[in-house]
This record gives sequence, structure tokens and C-alpha cells, in this order.
Amino acid sequence: MRFLKSIKTLVVCFIAVGASAFSQINAQEQVEVSDSELNKIASAFQDIQKVNMEAQQKVMQTVEESGFEANRFNEMYQAAASPEKTVDASDEEKERFGKLMNEIQQMQVGFTQQIEEIISNEGLSMERYQTIAMALQSDTELQGRLRAALEQQQ
Repeated sequence: MRFLKSIKTLVVCFIAVGASAFSQINAQEQVEVSDSELNKIASAFQDIQKVNMEAQQKVMQTVEESGFEANRFNEMYQAAASPEKTVDASDEEKERFGKLMNEIQQMQVGFTQQIEEIISNEGLSMERYQTIAMALQSDTELQGRLRAALEQQQ
């Protein structure tokens, strides 16, 4: 399950990195969000969750098909992501891992495009969506409003 968590983190981090690149927001700054916008965010959020689930499944399948065991891939991924961690691997294994990571990165481009389309179809700009997403990380009142909007849509 650590593997699944790492892949989920990989996908979420990829999206978060894109969000921070688009929009730098002061954590203290209050963002005004209308109920209409929040309903759009809630709707997009549900569809984005589906894309993330699909992404996790496809990445896991790709890893399995590459011949890597989940634990070994996870170990190599963590070593590649953190300068403090190292892993002993043959040149052939490093090459396979590199090719696999390139394939996963290409898949991420497609998933990101799907997410951007979902957001656009809700009538939101990426910048606005990301501004609200960043505000949601620290604004508990806004989090509560989003939870209520999500419950209403279910």
C-alpha cells in the first residue's frame, strides 16, 4: 500500500506544483469565494478525483507491466525524489526505471490536460481554481463551505 500512497502523492504533488507555479497566494490573505464558484469547485473536485483514481490505476498497471515489483519501484522512486536516500541498482535497472518514469511523466501530461478541461468546463479559469485551492489549504471556514457543497451534490 505504500506504493499506492506514493503514486497518489506523485499525482497530487504534480497537480500541486502546477498550482503553485500558476498562483502564489499569501496564506494570510482572505479569498472571497461565491457560493456559485464553490459549487463549481465542488463539481470539478469530484471529477478530478475520478481522474486521479484512473491515473493511479494506470500508473500501477504500467509499473506492473514494466516488470518492477511495487516495493522495488517505490524504493527507487523515493531514492530518485530525495537526495538523502540512495538505492543500489544495476545499470539495466536504472535504465528501466528511467524509461518507466518518462512514460509516467507522459501519462501525467494527459491527466493534467483532463483536469484542466474539467476545470474549464465548470467555467473556471485555472488561475482562479488554483487560487481557491490554495486558500482551501488554510481557510477552515472555506473548507466547511466546500464540504457542505460536496454533500449537496451527492
